[in-house]
Amino acid sequence: MIPYSNFYVENYHTYYEDIADKNLKSLRLISMLGTIAGIPLIVISLVIEEFLTATGAYITLFLASLILNILTKTFLKKHIHAIPIAFYITYSVIMSAAVYLGTIAQPDMNAVTFIVFLVVLPLFMIDLPSRMCFFMSVFSLIFCIMTRYFKVPYVASYDIINTVIFFLISILTSHQSNYLNMKQVMSNNILAIQRDTDKMTGLWNRGFCERKITAFTAQNGSKGALLVIDIDNFKLVNDSKGHDCGDRVLKEIASALKHSFRSTDIIGRLGGDEFIVFLPDCIDPEIIRQRISRFLEDVGNINDSAGEEIPHISASVGVAFFPEDGNSFKELFKHGDEALYLSKQNGKNQYAFYHILH
Repeated sequence: MIPYSNFYVENYHTYYEDIADKNLKSLRLISMLGTIAGIPLIVISLVIEEFLTATGAYITLFLASLILNILTKTFLKKHIHAIPIAFYITYSVIMSAAVYLGTIAQPDMNAVTFIVFLVVLPLFMIDLPSRMCFFMSVFSLIFCIMTRYFKVPYVASYDIINTVIFFLISILTSHQSNYLNMKQVMSNNILAIQRDTDKMTGLWNRGFCERKITAFTAQNGSKGALLVIDIDNFKLVNDSKGHDCGDRVLKEIASALKHSFRSTDIIGRLGGDEFIVFLPDCIDPEIIRQRISRFLEDVGNINDSAGEEIPHISASVGVAFFPEDGNSFKELFKHGDEALYLSKQNGKNQYAFYHILH
């Protein structure tokens, strides 16, 4: 038996951003299919008399697809928590049209369209199965009631039996699809973390930091500060106490960075004894000074590793502001590195701002 409540609820919220990204792509696909299929269906319904009563439903589906296509490229990209709402509104519009087509519009025909949508639509969405099941149940019940009321008895009986059978099939297939898609999201997330994480310290690596900072700076109106950090006298630790001791010190420095900066800041190790921190939406020099001072104090308190006394270490920091000191990661890093060089020249264990140099 596939695990249910704990697996879905916990992982749905843990990996929501990745799930939302996949669901947004599914909504784009639905909107594209609806737009492409809508025009020929409208034309056919106008030309063939038997389908004339379906014209209104086809026009509704076509317009809904156009609106959804626009929303997926604008509003939903920035408001990912609205994606489930958008999906269920879309689901309701499509299923309402399918109910109309399968009952009022074509009372003498079997409701193939409704059955197809009942089974297929839930496969496009990764969501909590209980919520999906609720919507499927509501529209299946509405369809059965309207079928009984509008269709001839022998066709109605046939459609109701089919609806019950395919409703149960849809619950199983959507449940299994949700489970497999959720597992894939989890696996992809784990692989991405392994790829983007520095194995020594657990911080982000250079490649990840560069991508995240570049993506952030590409947003209109964004601002922030880049800190380039170098550990003073770290070579003495490696030379006098060995690389195992040096590795432990690097891990303590990583802990000091996490303690001194926000969880929303991008903290990474470039390699060796070099680190960077990017502070999104923070360009207040006083706040930055306070955080750097806390970090320098924490580093200064690292005087032993695993009970073994080590040479005194400290840190030097260079600060560059976005967009004032650079419009790209490469430019920001270059100017932050220049400020770092100045703090080294002035005696180490301190920080310097690039804009003060020029």
